[in-house]
Amino acid sequence: MDCSNNKFKAMQMASTAGGFLLGFGLCLLIFSLFLSVVVEEAYREYRSDIEMLYSVTHSSEYSSTLIALETASSYAMKIRDALCHPAISWMGLCHIGETLESSITGAADKMRETQALSERLHAATAALPAVESILWATSMAGLVMIAIGVALIIRAKRTPKPPP
Repeated sequence: MDCSNNKFKAMQMASTAGGFLLGFGLCLLIFSLFLSVVVEEAYREYRSDIEMLYSVTHSSEYSSTLIALETASSYAMKIRDALCHPAISWMGLCHIGETLESSITGAADKMRETQALSERLHAATAALPAVESILWATSMAGLVMIAIGVALIIRAKRTPKPPP
């Protein structure tokens, strides 16, 4: 009788483990399939925009403009300092120099940020095939967990219960 109780408890545990594997595998399968669809749609929708942004931000014209803005930024600081000099500050021109300096420096900073962003986006799109492979493998792992869980549950249901 003790042996049959141990076997019954083992089958109950197998049924519980089977339920866990079935539920977790199903969640994993649904989540990975959902992410796969989302990633594929986003890639298709934004790929050309990302490629265009990358090509623009890495063109010779963009680089020349960025260098010109960075060079002009140092001159804008000198103009600001001259317009804000105490000898002529009474003329009220300081705000013009500050606006000029912040505009040119801000434009150069934004162009650098845009260039860095385009590099990150370009690298991310290059990694998408690997992400799709990982999501496919995750879907397969979910299917395997579902199959094992169902097998454990069926096996536990077929095992006769011990007499009371």
